[in-house]
Amino acid sequence: MASFRNILAGISITIAASCMAVPAHAILLRLPTANDALFRNKPEDFFMYVDRTFEGVKSKPWEGGQYGFTRTLVRTQAGPVATKFHEGIDIKPLKRDATGAPLDMVHPVAGGRVVHVSDNPRDSSYGRYVVIEHTLPDGPLYSLYAHLASTNCKPGDVVGTGNTIGKLGYSGVGINKERAHVHLELCLLLNRNFQKWYDGRKLGTPNKHGIFNGLNLSGFNPVDALMICKDGTPFNLSQYISGLPPQYTVRVPNAGTPDMVKRYPFLLKQGSNNPASWEIALTDSGVPVSFTPSAEPCAEPIVISAVPHPFSQLYRTVNRVKGSSKAPILTPSGKSYIKLLTMSAPENSSDN
Repeated sequence: MASFRNILAGISITIAASCMAVPAHAILLRLPTANDALFRNKPEDFFMYVDRTFEGVKSKPWEGGQYGFTRTLVRTQAGPVATKFHEGIDIKPLKRDATGAPLDMVHPVAGGRVVHVSDNPRDSSYGRYVVIEHTLPDGPLYSLYAHLASTNCKPGDVVGTGNTIGKLGYSGVGINKERAHVHLELCLLLNRNFQKWYDGRKLGTPNKHGIFNGLNLSGFNPVDALMICKDGTPFNLSQYISGLPPQYTVRVPNAGTPDMVKRYPFLLKQGSNNPASWEIALTDSGVPVSFTPSAEPCAEPIVISAVPHPFSQLYRTVNRVKGSSKAPILTPSGKSYIKLLTMSAPENSSDN
């Protein structure tokens, strides 16, 4: 717990200071509910716990409600390692009725436009969820609010932080009343040609969410952004994403400018004027931090570097890279993900 507080302090001072000079490219974010324990250094009162059984011992760690590799412990030569990636943060309710049902209302983290509302809790593991688009000069930022008990908005609505978009709940997979929470993600949109990629996977279930399917939204840590904005410092999307540490880099054949680079120009780095390939640097969770045109040819996507770990690369790449850091290889899941990142957008496409 103490280490978590130290991390928050470092984030608040270091990253916030770097963002202060560029308010024109920034956004001020707020908490989505009345629960402000994050800002009071009480993470145990902010994050909803997970039920965990590891080596026969049951526990309810609040750490499982954080963003990142926080779930499913596996014992390795380096000790227990959490291997399952959690795409957002789970925020506890503050109020419940006599039956234990949560009463907290959910608000947008910033002003924006509602682009997707999924009101049928059976349509995804998110249960009822809402996606809001926030327009920035650096490219669109998306906030996602999941497991809602009800929604109070529709696509096209222009909303601000004073609006209510739904009620905190426990709709979706694997959640009961006791563990009711709002799952918050802050995301980049990967590809407007998502449907073509989805159809190619032949999953056997229809995509009911268009381009705002969770598979097409790459989330970063909401705590970072919220802590930056805690004292009124705006969050700068391009500075933050560009400063994230890459876990691995993939070289892919050049088939034209990736759709994501067109939407987020800050991801494009200086490189070859006549590129044969793209070198894409990605975080452990798969957030692209840079696309660099390269003169090096390749016949298919390959991993050209990976940060070493004393355990499998699978455990720090969402199962997209296997092998050692000296000989990393894309898994089938990794190849599929890179294809999504590099597919061209459909003609006359938009983010609507």
